[in-house]
Amino acid sequence: MSNTTAYLVQIRAAQRLASLIGIKSDLERVLWCCERMMERYSGPHLKKDPFDIVGFTTPLDFDDWETLSTTVCVAYARCFKSGIRNSLRDEDLNSEDHELQELHSFLLDLRDKHVAHSVNPFERNQVTVHIDDHFTSSQEIVSVTPSHTRAVGLTIGEPATVARLAKWWLEFVRREMASETERLLAVLRATPLSELKTFGTQGPDPPRQRRDVRRRRERP
Repeated sequence: MSNTTAYLVQIRAAQRLASLIGIKSDLERVLWCCERMMERYSGPHLKKDPFDIVGFTTPLDFDDWETLSTTVCVAYARCFKSGIRNSLRDEDLNSEDHELQELHSFLLDLRDKHVAHSVNPFERNQVTVHIDDHFTSSQEIVSVTPSHTRAVGLTIGEPATVARLAKWWLEFVRREMASETERLLAVLRATPLSELKTFGTQGPDPPRQRRDVRRRRERP
């Protein structure tokens, strides 16, 4: 009986396929989070009474909702941002309906201008001074109060549409992976076995070290 060994393919022709499997993982995380949000807080099955309003009269854990929303934004944006991976292209969504295109842009902006950086009006940090009606001079002021408010993520109805968007991209990625697999196989079949074995076999993931957090990993 023969043994099969998995050798690393570290050539330029493999980079796109390697990127796509990472993107697929991120999109699956987006879909998982959206499904959890609907299951726990925003699905129609939560209505116990015809007059219930999901997210208003039904319980909502705001900390959990914000955590899942943040994960959705970060994981989705990773698929389109530059880095070691080859990212997806925004324009591939141009053939789809306007609602999905708008939501795509919104998620990227939400990540850039609210989740990752404090920029837009979704967050407010203010200071108020307390002035009693009977004060005759500002010397009588004794207190100022800082306050913070922020949007805690997606709106109650958005996870369902984000899930539809993630499913569209997942189907797109699966088609791309099938095409890249066929293209790469043609390259590998035209390469001598001795050359294919030069990169060695896949070993266990190295232990995570804090000092590596700023280091760029090698491309596949």
